[in-house]
Amino acid sequence: MSESNSALAVTGARRPARRVAFTLIELLVVIAIIAILAGLLLPALARAKMKVGVTRCLSNLKQLQLAWLMYPDDNTDVLVKNWIVDKRAWVDGTVDVGSGSPGMTNLTVIRNGTLYPYNTSTEIYRCPNDPPEKLGGKFVIRVRTVSMNGRMGGADPQDGSLYKPAPIDTSWVQDPRAKEFPPNKKTLDIKRPPPARANVFVHEHPKTIEDGYFAVKGFQNIWQNIPASTHGNGDTLSFADGHVEYWRWLEPETAKRKTWDEPGKKPVDRDLIRFQKATSDPDS
Repeated sequence: MSESNSALAVTGARRPARRVAFTLIELLVVIAIIAILAGLLLPALARAKMKVGVTRCLSNLKQLQLAWLMYPDDNTDVLVKNWIVDKRAWVDGTVDVGSGSPGMTNLTVIRNGTLYPYNTSTEIYRCPNDPPEKLGGKFVIRVRTVSMNGRMGGADPQDGSLYKPAPIDTSWVQDPRAKEFPPNKKTLDIKRPPPARANVFVHEHPKTIEDGYFAVKGFQNIWQNIPASTHGNGDTLSFADGHVEYWRWLEPETAKRKTWDEPGKKPVDRDLIRFQKATSDPDS
């Protein structure tokens, strides 16, 4: 033992421990690893969130569709009315829920509707993932984001002689074949297309939603109303046999549409054709 070691042993003194710390390079490596993991996980989390949103929206549509199916059971097979600017419709069509309208937050739009007694949950009339919009300087949640396909319960000239006051004729939407494809007024009328392929409810785009009537021009290359694209590149729909679906868009232009009466993609708009075949299908 050396003299210095002897001195340490006698006095009990200890050498100072070496301080352990990350070097700058080590820290940069750790940060890089975290960034890589985040890059891998975040897209997966976003996809999972989108799937949850689709599931919740489809669940609401399913409940609304079941209410729609119950209505004709109590009304001699007659479908609930889908009349525009009319209080006798499935929702109060006299109140606009479009962007900037006070009706956006008015729940009486739903509660005054003829479909409401068949499911008194106002939440099923909207997609839970629909983003808030600005109204009067603050952000609000629209009470209804769902509309009904115009061929289901729409009005035509015949209704003018049956009901007073006469409802507004909307059969012209199917021009030039409106006489061949009139509105479906009873469940037995739903044949072209058949119930399993006949669209009833659709999550509508916030830029065109207003009265509750989703207009699909069955025989013209025009988007009169446009579907929402809240759930990524697609939308949710219900059908007359009671099932619901998520449709992923086939055309990149569909998710970019923002107003009424936009021309369809040329030469062929596959998404518009899907809606047309789910509305008025001459091949059925």
